[in-house]
Amino acid sequence: MIKIGTLTYHNNMNRGALLQAYSLVRVLNENIKNSDVEIIDYRTLSKELKRVIGGYIHKRIPIEVLNRLIDYNTCTNFYNKENILSPKKIITNNHEKATKFLKKQNYDMIVVGSDVVWNVKEKKGVFPTTRPFPNAYFLNQDLNSFKVSYAAAVGGTKYENLSKNKIKVYKRHLSSFDKISVRDQHTENFLKKLGLSNVTCVPDPTILIDLPEPDPSEILTRLGLSLDEPILAINRCGKLTKKIIEIYKEKGYQIVAPYKDKDSDVDLFTNITPFEYYSVHGYFDFVISKSLHTTIFSIKNGTPFATLDFSSPDLIDKKETLLEEFSLLDRHIKVEDQNTESIINKLEECEKELDKKHIEKRVDSMKERGFAFIQELEEMLEQKNK
Repeated sequence: MIKIGTLTYHNNMNRGALLQAYSLVRVLNENIKNSDVEIIDYRTLSKELKRVIGGYIHKRIPIEVLNRLIDYNTCTNFYNKENILSPKKIITNNHEKATKFLKKQNYDMIVVGSDVVWNVKEKKGVFPTTRPFPNAYFLNQDLNSFKVSYAAAVGGTKYENLSKNKIKVYKRHLSSFDKISVRDQHTENFLKKLGLSNVTCVPDPTILIDLPEPDPSEILTRLGLSLDEPILAINRCGKLTKKIIEIYKEKGYQIVAPYKDKDSDVDLFTNITPFEYYSVHGYFDFVISKSLHTTIFSIKNGTPFATLDFSSPDLIDKKETLLEEFSLLDRHIKVEDQNTESIINKLEECEKELDKKHIEKRVDSMKERGFAFIQELEEMLEQKNK
């Protein structure tokens, strides 16, 4: 049996991140013969402290603390039910300890991704809450396992902003990977500047599989929504949120927020499981979001959408790369380039229906590329076992 571990941000209560972690495990299990794949339960201490302080101690309102606990329990139950999390875990900021832990697990292959696992942020404050650099997501050169990445990303990290020492560390770690795949053009360009040219761009794993689709209609009606009236889902649109909600309420839309939002009619936070979060996108009439996975789930459900991009104008982020592949850049709105009025006008243009046949063709093409990369991983493992 081939033992494979994935390293990603699995302990994130974000439903899209949970489904992303689940999808990668399933894709690898189903496409690499005789494999046993699990998510490695590795967490950095700094991030765990931030979640506790920000989520429970800092949130002094009892109902907020209760909601956080309910949501945490939903996510924990998801992993327990799917049985995809490693039985052993480690929480540490120490890179050497993390490496020793990985060595002891005796993985044949470690797959880093899919997420913004190679993002580097500056430490701030006496007790910084950012992940240390390097960390286990960069892996160590002396690991005996095959080291690969699937749809990894650097997020907003820019090569020009890194010190010479950080560039050296970055290059030393990523150069030791046996195969690298990324999910966006910015990451691909970043790695080329490091001198890493053998990089493949692959789709997010949630595109590669058909996710379970439990019917969420009963939940929506229980929360007070009418399925006969139009529903707008709005997800983390920053200071534009209030204005957008105001305009679409005037149009007769019911407003749903996947996460906490005081201006929405209904928020789904704590009310839906990860799989329901995916299928509920098929019940929306329009989706406005800055989230990659909300965008993907809207596309797969054939739901009209607009994707807001709050990144700097000179950065081609993961959502822009995704929508370029689908030839749907007309639904990508770079917020920093436009005023509120022009953004609202573009949103109205995005209410039009999607061309489902076109989307099916693009999904098939993206799947082909993703599965081809995974086939390369299987061949690599087969060569080792000969």
